[in-house]
Amino acid sequence: MKQFEKTIKSDAIYDGRIVKLRIDEVELPDGSLSKREIVEHQGAVAVLAIKDGQMLFVKQYRIASQQLLTELPAGLLENGEDPEAAAIRECREEIGYRPLNLFRLGEFIPTPGYCTEKITLFCATEFVWDPLEQDPDEYIRVVKIPVRTVRTLFINGQFIDGKTVAALGYYFTIAARRMIAK
Repeated sequence: MKQFEKTIKSDAIYDGRIVKLRIDEVELPDGSLSKREIVEHQGAVAVLAIKDGQMLFVKQYRIASQQLLTELPAGLLENGEDPEAAAIRECREEIGYRPLNLFRLGEFIPTPGYCTEKITLFCATEFVWDPLEQDPDEYIRVVKIPVRTVRTLFINGQFIDGKTVAALGYYFTIAARRMIAK
């Protein structure tokens, strides 16, 4: 018996700046046909920035959720851009700092049922002030929160942005394991 779906036909519906939309006709494992709506996305990065005992976040209004969210500095990969280079660029654009010791926390696919987006998560704890101009269509404010407070907010479900929740989960799990091992 087949275990995976097989794409029979793919029709492009929309080609935008950030996403593309296509409809795929697929053959299911039992031989029947179905349609899948797929959002193509070039991927993104997010950085858990920790400086002087505080985590740096950005607050910005997100029209899709109609909420002001507290999120990690993050952004889209440019065409052909390496995730680490994108993480450095995004930190410089959004919080004004260039990370000196960027390390990878992990990656995840936020909505695998219909979207190809993959977000690579990084952490950094050493920085130099080296700002880039912010994107003209972004209105963000940098927020610094003590790590201990962030942990409490995280445990209490106060962060709802997926990339932020994922990165904090990685971080606090790793930190907790290191503390237990001591």
